[in-house]
Amino acid sequence: MKGRTLVLVLILITGVSLATVFFYKDFQKNQPVREYSSNITIDDLYNADAEVAQVLAQLEKSQEKAIIVTGVPGSSRQIALTFDGLTDRNTMQQILVLLKKYNSKATFFVDGLHTVEDPQTLADIKNAGQKIENFTLVGMPKMENLPIERLAKDFCRAEKIVKENATQDPNLLKCNDTKYTEQVLQVAKACGFKNVVQSDAFFNVRQSNAAAIDADAFVAALRPGSIVSVKLLADIELITNEPGKTDLKPAIDKQPGLKEMSQGGLGEPEIALAVEKLLIALQKAQYSTVFVEDYSKMSSKTALRPDYSNYFALLAKIASFLQEQSMALFSCPIAYAAEGIEQPATEIKTIFTTEQALSYTFGGLTKEAVVNDVLERLNTLGIKATFFVSEAEMEKYPQIVRKIIADKHEVGIAIRPKAGASLEETRKSIMSSSRLLKEQFGVSANLVKQISGIVADTTKEAVGSLDYKLIGQSINIVQLKHKDYTSVDAIMAELFRSSIVSLSRGEILYFKMDFYTDNQIVGGLLESIKQNKIDNIAYAAFYDNSTNNRANNSQYRIKPVGEILNNTKYTYQYPVDLQKVPPHLRHDGPEIAIDSHNFLATASQHYIGQNDVSFEDRMIGFSKMDERRLDKTGFVHTQDNVIFLTFDDWGSDAAINKLLYVLRKHNVPGTFFIITNNVLYNPNLLRAIAVEGHEIGSHSDKHKPMAVMDPKTHKYVKTQEKEEYLKDLATSYQKLREVTGDVTVNGKPALTRFFRPPTLAISKMGLEALLDTGYDYIISGSTSTNDYKAKDITQLVDTIKEGVYTQYGEVKKGAILVMHMGDSVIYTPAALDILLTANEAKADSDPSKFKVGRLSDYLFAGYSQINPKRTLRLVHSADNVRK
Repeated sequence: MKGRTLVLVLILITGVSLATVFFYKDFQKNQPVREYSSNITIDDLYNADAEVAQVLAQLEKSQEKAIIVTGVPGSSRQIALTFDGLTDRNTMQQILVLLKKYNSKATFFVDGLHTVEDPQTLADIKNAGQKIENFTLVGMPKMENLPIERLAKDFCRAEKIVKENATQDPNLLKCNDTKYTEQVLQVAKACGFKNVVQSDAFFNVRQSNAAAIDADAFVAALRPGSIVSVKLLADIELITNEPGKTDLKPAIDKQPGLKEMSQGGLGEPEIALAVEKLLIALQKAQYSTVFVEDYSKMSSKTALRPDYSNYFALLAKIASFLQEQSMALFSCPIAYAAEGIEQPATEIKTIFTTEQALSYTFGGLTKEAVVNDVLERLNTLGIKATFFVSEAEMEKYPQIVRKIIADKHEVGIAIRPKAGASLEETRKSIMSSSRLLKEQFGVSANLVKQISGIVADTTKEAVGSLDYKLIGQSINIVQLKHKDYTSVDAIMAELFRSSIVSLSRGEILYFKMDFYTDNQIVGGLLESIKQNKIDNIAYAAFYDNSTNNRANNSQYRIKPVGEILNNTKYTYQYPVDLQKVPPHLRHDGPEIAIDSHNFLATASQHYIGQNDVSFEDRMIGFSKMDERRLDKTGFVHTQDNVIFLTFDDWGSDAAINKLLYVLRKHNVPGTFFIITNNVLYNPNLLRAIAVEGHEIGSHSDKHKPMAVMDPKTHKYVKTQEKEEYLKDLATSYQKLREVTGDVTVNGKPALTRFFRPPTLAISKMGLEALLDTGYDYIISGSTSTNDYKAKDITQLVDTIKEGVYTQYGEVKKGAILVMHMGDSVIYTPAALDILLTANEAKADSDPSKFKVGRLSDYLFAGYSQINPKRTLRLVHSADNVRK
């Protein structure tokens, strides 16, 4: 009875309160929204002095302790999986993908410092359906040795950071390698944490050789109901964060015909590999995963107290209903531009463009000396950038804003909405900034950037309702640990590891000018990044570079964001509209009628082999007799003096752009066989290859050969089952289609259904899977140049010549040259430049002069690799028809 009375009283109070709130709502809305200062530090952003004072006061009144959550012995075969701390964004993305792949739940205990540096990862975790909890401010170990005030400050600031950036209240606290003393538990409770978490088992993912980790043995030793922790923080004293870059080191090809090499990838591949081994082992042992909060509920059960949770749930619904009705009764409708039509703005972190350009963006005007230094250096380098300024900065530093505008840089609007800001408040703030920029400085701006924290949905809606563009960044140059650094080189080494060879088209870099203690750092960074990560993309041979050849257009330019966005000649929709893809490239089923009773007859027509691949070497599922029916020449049947240039794998802009320039310079096509595992981190480069007139084929998604040699038996064995291989092939093609499916050159699609086998190895099962998936031709080639092993240009030029000419100097008609596009391939662009230049100098009547063809012009319907006479007759007939 008392419970019901309490609920009724609370409902009455709620109704009165809501009426009062909404009565004054218009008054509150009309108050000016003040912009935050842009001179941001972690102390300013997440000052928790008030909260700490409350905690200390609470500790004087109560000694109540948080409850320790441990595993739940006797549970069914389940464990609670946690990840402690954060690592670089690419590795985090891989972990989230793996959790989804193996249908696993996990709780991510995130530290405050990494959260501030990379709030997007928290959004990714939340969007993936995983849980986020508190791992203290920096994941400091041995926190039991800290004084009470220090503990309170650490817990409160971490809670504030996680709450704001994860847009949720963390319920659980975990301390790194810390004994939960009474003092630690009391402070945790006073900070609002009912529970602290203590893991039962730790899985080491930071071994130097992930392949050596015995995950099966680890899982076998687990006790059902355990809390299993994967510690991602490598060294708490030296917290390392990656820049916002997600993929800068693409997959590296394997040596054709040799053993499989490591793909390298980005971030910390050993961590992702170890995590996958753990998830596989858990699956094999039939363990399911739960969130830690599921265990905490068991630990927090209380008796002797009535449970009014249902009443309060009902009360919450009533309050929500009252709010809706009050809004309808008391609030004046607000008409937004194109309300109900405009979509929320998408945060643009990378511009989808094939233009050889990227952007520098800047924020933070409070240090005039730094701004002047930046402007001077940009002017010297001939760079135009985008500067985002807040309303408060326009009012306080108008002379700086005018100088930026006078130097012809682009100006956008910087905002930092208060936590929980409404759509209307955010919209008014943007409009106010836009109006001030127009009235006081004569600049119309439609670019908006939120300068800190995760972008809320209301911000996206506000920007979209105004038809403005919401700008993010591909790489955030600012890292908290670098604040007091005095060496540009030291910062560069930590921002860009050796795997990050260059930047990419369409990327947006963000510099915060008032962050560093040393006023020369920002200017030094913008120069160093240009010199070491942008200028290195251009083709620069001693005889052909931007200095001595004005026609050399291989350089990447640094341009304002708006200029790149508005250049519709190069921008595109990603993923492409499937309806714009030619019909025969849309579906994923077989294009070829396969004779199930005589598969070899079909396969032999569509397989262009390689001389080194045989029954004894990289071929399984075929008999010695079958081998004789498969092509081993690697040549296309033709009577033309034509050769074909093909390139395998994937690489950075620094590697591939040089190849594109040389091919463009000599107006010749190539066929690029792409490993697609990392390609979607850089779709602009893939599309640029297609737009420049080259053909796109697949080199698989994960680059797993159809056959590898077992080191124990020295026999070739398969690397995956057919279902797994079918999935890999379909995934690879779909990724290529999403980026290039609508590109046509001279009326022909750039995307093909051509496939090059990894390491050139083949199997009967693999060829069946390829034809089932819709691939038309499996193409190896006549000459493997081994360009990744070339010692110098001269050696590589000689190797390529051997693949093009006979010993008598005649063109090897239909030769297919196998080359590579990875970053380890140094001499290929220059060697091709030399070869093609020499060929162009020959007279057309010279029999040693070749032309470079497109494979799709020769591999037409009816082409049969095993029947050259029939193929040549078809070619002759087609030529006669054309004549």
